[in-house]
Amino acid sequence: MALIQHGSLDNFSATLASPVVATWPTLSGLRTLANLRESTRAIQPAPLAFDVSSTPRGLAIKSLKLTQGFEGFLGNLFNATNEVYFLAWSWDLSGTRANASNCILPLKVGQAREFLGAGVLLFPARQVTAGLATRIMLWESDQGARDFGKVMSEVAATIKSSELSNLLSLVSLATGGTIATVNLIKDAAIELADAVGRILQANSDDYVDFYEGYYPAADAWTSGDEQYQGYASEISLTRLV
Repeated sequence: MALIQHGSLDNFSATLASPVVATWPTLSGLRTLANLRESTRAIQPAPLAFDVSSTPRGLAIKSLKLTQGFEGFLGNLFNATNEVYFLAWSWDLSGTRANASNCILPLKVGQAREFLGAGVLLFPARQVTAGLATRIMLWESDQGARDFGKVMSEVAATIKSSELSNLLSLVSLATGGTIATVNLIKDAAIELADAVGRILQANSDDYVDFYEGYYPAADAWTSGDEQYQGYASEISLTRLV
């Protein structure tokens, strides 16, 4: 479980497809996957129509800060000689594959690291389908840039071939889905995080699943920064339009 969490996949925006609403008009007001799951059990598999955001939206990491509690949380993490890395991947239900971002950070406990401009891009601004999901992992290693590149290549290949990427592609071809499809995507997202975590554990000293955020397409979206605080850690994200 991530140290800092914002929302969930169940909050993503969707409605029942028009033919279903015509038969059951009382269900026309359902707007989230959670409500649709609970209210349509008797009529499954009911086709869904995913909402598309009215305006472009994207996300970037503006700054990170890790406080003293992290030293106790992960034992030998953040000693004087090691560097910190982060890996992030983001996706929506448009069928776009999960895209990975990464960066090397010379970060010590108690030090804030702020990135220039809007920050490190996680998801380029565009209209999103159902919602925008992003996951960020932090880890440290003293193995150097060459091994960092090797690990990133392995992670990129894992994301590209993951069940999550395959399901997102299928959703795109079908131009929609069902609650069963969404449940498979939810499980695949968890499996991908576990798979990436195993790669990092095999190649680095320590890692932590740091941030997980879900932003529904139907929610209001304006440009600017937003801060989240967790146990011994803080992150600032920039909303892009």
